[in-house]
Amino acid sequence: MTPERNGSETPSATAQTIRADYDWTAIQPSTAVIETVAVALDQEPTATQPLYEAVDPDALNTLIRSADPDPAGDDVTVTFRFAGLSVTVQASGAVVARPEESRSAVD
Repeated sequence: MTPERNGSETPSATAQTIRADYDWTAIQPSTAVIETVAVALDQEPTATQPLYEAVDPDALNTLIRSADPDPAGDDVTVTFRFAGLSVTVQASGAVVARPEESRSAVD
């Protein structure tokens, strides 16, 4: 994972926007979501709510891993709310977790 933080590097009670890029042959998208959200919230991955309360982890894994990333930028993208964040997962390997009030486009 290669996280890029936008915001303060000091831990705080507020979430920050995190973008991480993954290789779907090495990690399940559902696991990547948990890891990225934990970084955004500055907490341990085990401290987040269960992912299945927001999205079906098996369906997410199947959808994202079965899609071929399009070099033209027409990527399969899934966006959902999880742990107070807006989470976007792309077939290209990007996972973005941002506070819900910050809904700019995925870079």
